[in-house]
Amino acid sequence: MRRAHQIMDARRGVKTGNKLDNESFKINALSKLQKLMPGGDNLDIDNSKQDKHDVDQLFQKLDSDIRENRHGGIRWIEDKLLKELPGQSVNKLLYGRPIAGMKHQRRNHLMKGENTDFSVKRNNEPPMLWENEWRQLSENEQDRGPKVDYTKQELFEYPDRMDYPPDEYPFLQTMNELLTRWPQDELDKPPSPILEKLIHFNFSDPKEKAMARNFRDARLPFKVYDVPEIAAAGEKWTDEYVALNFDRAGISLFQSGIPPRSNGNCQESHDNFFAFFSPTNWQTSIMGPPPYRNNDWTYKKWSLHARYADSTSLSFDQPHFYYQSGVPRSERYEPKDSWTFVSRDLPSFSANTETFFQFQPEEQKGIQCRFGERGVTAATHYDAGQNMVAMITGAKRYILSPPKECSKLGIVTARGNTLFRHSLLNFGHISHLDRSEDIPGQERGWLERSKTALAVETVLKAGEVLFIPSHWFHYIISLQKSAQCNVRSGVDEIGTRKYGGSQHVYDCK
Repeated sequence: MRRAHQIMDARRGVKTGNKLDNESFKINALSKLQKLMPGGDNLDIDNSKQDKHDVDQLFQKLDSDIRENRHGGIRWIEDKLLKELPGQSVNKLLYGRPIAGMKHQRRNHLMKGENTDFSVKRNNEPPMLWENEWRQLSENEQDRGPKVDYTKQELFEYPDRMDYPPDEYPFLQTMNELLTRWPQDELDKPPSPILEKLIHFNFSDPKEKAMARNFRDARLPFKVYDVPEIAAAGEKWTDEYVALNFDRAGISLFQSGIPPRSNGNCQESHDNFFAFFSPTNWQTSIMGPPPYRNNDWTYKKWSLHARYADSTSLSFDQPHFYYQSGVPRSERYEPKDSWTFVSRDLPSFSANTETFFQFQPEEQKGIQCRFGERGVTAATHYDAGQNMVAMITGAKRYILSPPKECSKLGIVTARGNTLFRHSLLNFGHISHLDRSEDIPGQERGWLERSKTALAVETVLKAGEVLFIPSHWFHYIISLQKSAQCNVRSGVDEIGTRKYGGSQHVYDCK
């Protein structure tokens, strides 16, 4: 523990150097970190010298922007935060390892909201600007919902079904083609019709369900609809029902007959882009504020903002909020009367025996649920497990790229990296390549590569389930207020000859 305290003191020294604008003080503190931390030689003092902004002031501005619901404009990515382009030397800043023996302790510390670098308490703050606006809308009965309801079937044109996937399936286009036809942040102006390229199967039709299994066995993406338990959950998961399960104080199941309270947390960003990272490795003294922070909002408060976002067509450059929850894999082995509502309402996801959606139950890692609001965009990433994603309510746009496209997406594949399995790239910026000189050089270089990446897109609507094969990259745009849960079944290392597999990701440069 003495060593851990010395490291914390050294980190504080870096912050103090920033506050005082005292370069020698800061360099001395960084030198101590280099000696104390495993992999400390990866800390780039020269990079820190170039970073003269006051991190505390950045956090203060971030808080002010979020409270005042400000338009922040386009957020470009600093060169130092992006993975090296092919032919460049390794970006050492991203490869610092967590403190020895402190990884899990530090992660728990951060996730509990005890560190203002990664979390913030907002429940006791005065009402934010959006809350006043929402109150006026509600009083005037102007809770209009989204301008475009993407759950409506008439918006889409679907491909014909087939027993087995043809060689050219799925039909891929470049990222540039997809985002030119339908720009990322133009949520109220979709193409007409929206052309679906993934094949949809009726889950309740035995013949079509067998066809879907052929696509699953071929390790290719597809969707199913008319899934009774997903439809039932969609009817059941009103804001009142979900809030009851997340927000109430703990009540004994056996006293009340109510399922145990579920755990969830809210994330906030000063725009609509959420790039995921490991807080154990994010060095705010050098890298600046993280891409997002956790706050202490209840589900009810988050849901009000999500309705506000739909009703006002919230702009991409205003603050956005994302709510998430996870069910541990161990819950499915507990008595069913002790299950939380997600396990109860999605029995095919929580079963400890094989189902269509959880076809390697021994490899199940739990259930993850995300509640998205209009515009929230999750940076591209991959999962090793074979992923079944159910849309309970609302709709999201998924852009999928096969493993062979890894080198074009800015994906970080090195363990120990703060961005492991993820990219920081906002593909919405591709449209600015020809009309903005403000794009930093490293981001411009990556976007020029990314726009040529091959991909297929689909809108996942309430009642549908999407299969994402192992190591396929997914970039996700919430089109309206939504609830989505996913479960993963084992790792497929092989993939396909045409689209690649795990080795293409592990070897990705």
